[in-house]
Amino acid sequence: MHNGYFTWYINKQFSAQERLALFVSGETRLTWTSLLLNELPDAQVYLVGGGVRDVLLGINPEDLDIVISGVPATELESWLIRHGAVSRVESTFGTFKFAPHGLQKSRPIDIALPRTERVGTTHNSGRKDLRIVSSHTTSIGEDLSRRDFTINAMAYNWQNGELIDPFYGQSDLETGTIRTVLNPYDRFYEDATRMLRGLRFASQLGFAIEQKTWGAITENLDILNNTVIDEHGKYIYITPRSAIGKEFLLGFLAHPVHTLHTWEMSGALKLFLPEIEELKLMKSFKGQSAFENTKRILHLLKNSEFIERCGAKYASGNVLVAALCALCETPEKTASHLCTRLHLHQFPKGHLARVDMDTVPWLLCSLSFFENHDPASMRPSHFEKMFATPRGTDLLLLAHAYYAQSGRHSVGRERVHVATRLAASFKEQKNALARLVSGEDVRAFGVRPGPIYRELLDDVRDSQLAHKIHTRQEALVILQKKVGEL
Repeated sequence: MHNGYFTWYINKQFSAQERLALFVSGETRLTWTSLLLNELPDAQVYLVGGGVRDVLLGINPEDLDIVISGVPATELESWLIRHGAVSRVESTFGTFKFAPHGLQKSRPIDIALPRTERVGTTHNSGRKDLRIVSSHTTSIGEDLSRRDFTINAMAYNWQNGELIDPFYGQSDLETGTIRTVLNPYDRFYEDATRMLRGLRFASQLGFAIEQKTWGAITENLDILNNTVIDEHGKYIYITPRSAIGKEFLLGFLAHPVHTLHTWEMSGALKLFLPEIEELKLMKSFKGQSAFENTKRILHLLKNSEFIERCGAKYASGNVLVAALCALCETPEKTASHLCTRLHLHQFPKGHLARVDMDTVPWLLCSLSFFENHDPASMRPSHFEKMFATPRGTDLLLLAHAYYAQSGRHSVGRERVHVATRLAASFKEQKNALARLVSGEDVRAFGVRPGPIYRELLDDVRDSQLAHKIHTRQEALVILQKKVGEL
């Protein structure tokens, strides 16, 4: 529905207010707001933050943040409960996640009263140290003034169609600039993770970081390593390592090379990913540093034409994280340590930023497969399981990028090409050739459960993939014969 709208947004045929009005009026997730304004006439409703930013950039926002003033939290919560599924964000009074009736399967909308933030008498630059006060009487201007960057400090007023932009975020959007709201040193002292958010937004949006903001980042990154003593007498980080991993990963998956560059230049790479920083001292392909060659591998993995030629649709988070560690001295160990330390596996299944703790080391371990084994000589059933799967597609894409950057013509490189052609054929067959027998059939022949099940089923699958059998009855005859030979 919004595709047409967003073409207009990008072409800037409308003013900023008109583009926002088009979005709000056409967004099905926001139809409930007209009822709220009718039943709660004192309410003021604002689209804020990333939603405004994305609409003005011509992007359909995935997440929607709404600020509602003029209505006390208890009254607002009661209304929301009557019109959808509501969960209160316990850490912040007056903040809710709301899924309107009929849209419960959609991503919940974040709804909050206007907030102010204050630094307490003891503050260690952690988000949890901030004193957050929500009030329906707080103005939207006060709420925007406590936000991180100008491009996130804009609000659209439903009732009068006004774009509220006290810190010139629209101008920074047009020039592609990341700039803090007011003094960057204050913003980063309040919440140190904002520095990494700045680096992340620079990668995700392809923006430059304003000079004073950049200076404050490079001078203050070390506060992300502030520690306190917990109740057990142990030193713990004020800023969780998972928060650092989250900001790195979101930027890295959007633009891996840009992320490595900004993290290197700011000093964040040395602080939080020292294993990757060490690649600068190692030589790999063509006499160049392993760090530069890693960036070249990652560049290939974001090239749509290269990806398509390799038989893939995109480079997954697993592939990109594996590529990041591929030239390290001990790739699998480094990847496992990195994923664990920074919680790179923190996103749930189905999320675009999902990284699997088992798949990444497997990809790196399997890179050497092509030097020692010929895929064309593999049993059909084994080849299918290794390469005609999403994980196999990831492996082939990673291997193509690795060998392409090496510039070497080797047996391994040729075998990757052979495996890619065979995998395409196997995927076509896999869709057409459903398995004819299962473990239940093996059990029916009196075989006790164990590893032999896999061997027997693979024997039948080999015959099927070689087109020696075509029906379930033929498969059962083969299975019975194999069981008899045990």
